Amino acid sequence: MLWIHPLIQFAALLLAVHVLLMGINRFRFQHLKRKCAFNWKRHVLLGKWVAWMWLAGLVLGLYMAVHSWGALGLTGPHYQVGLWMTPFILVGLVTGFILQKPSGKRPAMALTHGTANAIAFVLALYQTWSGVEAVRLLLLD
Repeated sequence: MLWIHPLIQFAALLLAVHVLLMGINRFRFQHLKRKCAFNWKRHVLLGKWVAWMWLAGLVLGLYMAVHSWGALGLTGPHYQVGLWMTPFILVGLVTGFILQKPSGKRPAMALTHGTANAIAFVLALYQTWSGVEAVRLLLLD
């Protein structure tokens, strides 16, 4: 049961790479006027999956820490950065929901959406690195 958090988060990261690449193509088309393939419906669907997986992984990670070790924060920066990711994930999710409804161009909202998600992705990369150490110390010993 302890492995569910790292497995969900790793799967979300892998899926996030694909969603990020689609978002980069959208940015290139919209703002740099480059012709790029962009599957909007797929981006929306998979982007929602990533956000919800990250949030579910966060909740499960918090639960498992309290349930297994009786405390939060044992992983130090891994715990803190996970909390820092939360507002970026939520901003990306909310702006994504707004952007999926057709009502004209909203470049500022699209940039906010992309920026929040890009920051969440970079933080997730750190989480993967620090999570490997946490797994080594707390799950493999």
